[in-house]
Amino acid sequence: MNKFYTCILITISLCWITKVFGQPDFEVVPVDQVETSHNTVTCTVHQSGTQYYLYTAGDGNRIDVYNVYPDGKLQHIANSVVSGGQNAVRGLITDQIDGKDFLFAGLKGGNAVEVFEINPNGTLNSVFVLPDSDSTYVGIVITLEVIHMDSASYLFVGGLEKTPGLSAYKIKSGGALEHVQSLGDTEKLFTDGIIGMSTHRIDGSTYLFTGGFQDNGLSSFKVHENGHFENISNMGDDYNLYLNGTYPVVSATRSGWRYVVVGHRHHIYYKPTPWVKDRHTYYYHGDAVSVFMVDESGQLLPRSVFKGNSETLIKGQTRISILPFNEDYDIIAVATRDDQSIQICLLNETGRLIDAGKIKTGFPIYYGLCGHIIDDQLFLFAGSVTGKQLVSYRLDTSG
Repeated sequence: MNKFYTCILITISLCWITKVFGQPDFEVVPVDQVETSHNTVTCTVHQSGTQYYLYTAGDGNRIDVYNVYPDGKLQHIANSVVSGGQNAVRGLITDQIDGKDFLFAGLKGGNAVEVFEINPNGTLNSVFVLPDSDSTYVGIVITLEVIHMDSASYLFVGGLEKTPGLSAYKIKSGGALEHVQSLGDTEKLFTDGIIGMSTHRIDGSTYLFTGGFQDNGLSSFKVHENGHFENISNMGDDYNLYLNGTYPVVSATRSGWRYVVVGHRHHIYYKPTPWVKDRHTYYYHGDAVSVFMVDESGQLLPRSVFKGNSETLIKGQTRISILPFNEDYDIIAVATRDDQSIQICLLNETGRLIDAGKIKTGFPIYYGLCGHIIDDQLFLFAGSVTGKQLVSYRLDTSG
C-alpha cells in the first residue's frame, strides 16, 4: 500500500513539474528602429487585408503611419496633422464600421476626438472632429474604446479633466459620432482619470471596465444595445489589490474563465498635486499587476497579484498589451517608464501571471506599446516618451 501511494505521489509530482517547468519563456529580440515625428505616447497596429500598418503619436500634432512587414521591419509612409488640437494625441485605436476602416484619436491637447478614415494604403483622411462640451467628459482625452453591439457600434471616451466622467457615442457609417450618454464621476465610481478600458462579452451581455488613475480603482458597466450603460461593480485600492494610480486595463478569456488584467503607475512616482482626490494615496505599498475574475453578471472578483521584486521589471508600469499564445496561455506584455523595460508574463487558465522573460529597452515607455501577430509571429512595438525612437521587437520562444 505504501508503495502504491508513493507511486501516486511521484506521478503527481512529475505532472506538476512538467506543468511548471514546461511553460515557455520568451526572448524579446529587437528587429528594427525608426524615428518618429515626436515622442511616442500611444500606438496601435491595424490590419487591412494582407497589409499591416502601425500608427503612433505623442506630444506633437502628428500621427505617424508605418508599413509593418512580415519580418517586423518598419517603413515610414506618411504622417497626418490632427485638426482638432495643436498637441498631445492619445488613445489611438482602429476598427471597422460598416465595412470601412477608421482610426479614432483622442486629442488631449484639443479636448476633442478626431475620426480618420483609413485608406487602402494606410494613409488617413479626417472625417469628423468631436469637441468637448459642458455636458460631456471629453476634456484631456486619454482613452478610447469601441464596443460593437448587434445593430450599432459605440465609442466610449475617458479622460483626465477636472470634472471627470465617461461618455458614449454612436459611430455612424461615415465615422461621425452621435452623443448617447455621459455619466459623471462619483465617490462610488472609479472614472476619475480613465486611462485604461476593456470589454467582455458574457452570455450575450457586454461589460465595459474602466480604470480610474486619480481615484485608484476599477469599475464595470453593463452596456445596453442602444449604447446606454449602467454601473455594475466597483473595486477600490488596498494593500492587496495594487490599484493605486490604476493605469492599463486589458481583458482576457482562458478556458471559459473571464479575467481583467490591471496595471498601475503608483502616485509615489508623481509630485503631490491637487488633482488627486485622495491625497493620502501617496503612500507606497509596492508595484504589482492585478488580475480580477469577472462573473456572469459583470461583477469584479480579485483573483491574483503578480508582485514586483528584484527579478521582475514592472516598476512604474504604464501599458499592458495582450497577445494570444496557445490553448493554455495568453501573453501579457507590461511596459514601464521607471524600469525602462518590457516584462513578459503568461496568463494561465486559473488567472495567474507567470514570469516568462523581459528586456531592458533603454528608453522609458509611457503608454507607447502595442502588439500584433503577423504570419504566426509575435511582435511588440514600443516607442520612447522622451525621444523619437520607435522599436519593433520579435518574441521568440526559448523554452
